[in-house]
Amino acid sequence: MKKILAIISITTSLYACTTKATEQTHFTKNNNYVVILDLSDRIIQNTDQVDIDTNAIRAVFERFERSVQNNLVVKSGDKFSIRIIPQKSSSLPGNTFENNLSIDMAKFTGAEKLKNLHEFKNNFSKQLALLYQNAYLGNKNSDFAGVDIWQYFNEQVNTDMDSKYNNRVVIITDGYFDFEDKQHGVSNYNRATTTDPLLKKMSVPNWQKLSSDNEIGLMPVKLQVEAQWLVCGIQPKAGNKDLLEAEKLGYIWKKWLVESGAKNINEPVINSSSLKMKNLILKTL
Repeated sequence: MKKILAIISITTSLYACTTKATEQTHFTKNNNYVVILDLSDRIIQNTDQVDIDTNAIRAVFERFERSVQNNLVVKSGDKFSIRIIPQKSSSLPGNTFENNLSIDMAKFTGAEKLKNLHEFKNNFSKQLALLYQNAYLGNKNSDFAGVDIWQYFNEQVNTDMDSKYNNRVVIITDGYFDFEDKQHGVSNYNRATTTDPLLKKMSVPNWQKLSSDNEIGLMPVKLQVEAQWLVCGIQPKAGNKDLLEAEKLGYIWKKWLVESGAKNINEPVINSSSLKMKNLILKTL
């Protein structure tokens, strides 16, 4: 009987220690939220595009806040950052806005965290509005050179993530990899760094099978850090006659992320309203 009681006592102690360790892990597990912005001519395609974008970004920030609170604020090392894909000829001071719209809780002492979080939050909406005001380069598509999404992913995206964190990456884009200068980009048979030649090849009824059988797609990059991926805002350009173009763009994105090494990929969000996109972000991240 004494042996049985001793075994029960040891088992109970081990369970208590395991439970305590699990709780401590819960409070020290940090998230790194990264919002990647395509600020090309897509921001003038719809009159409400800025509202759609900013509501989506605020939703990601809301998830970041919840993560900070789950870690009791003073123990939080969570990160939130905005990354702007470079655009040729743009006068937008991207680095300044990235700094103003990013916060790393691990950089503050326990006593500083709550104060700095409040200051950042109070200034967030103003800085976000200023970003989109400065991103507006004109009311014509030709006023925007286009952003090189493929180059950003090939050269920079890995440095914007952290292998010690749960990385949660949201990409806000219409889905196109293209430029006003059609000579920009690289093509190699059925692979390219822009979507225009791919969409032309996929302009047939059996486009998905054609793409799969002939390896039509974007040239893969090497994603070295694990992350959860969510591509938001995919929609066809104004006047586009292909009713399936948004679906094709979503397919191209997901195929590319998989081939580049991503494992945790949410279904790309296409033709979505502002409210639906916001709710999806809050539910998914």
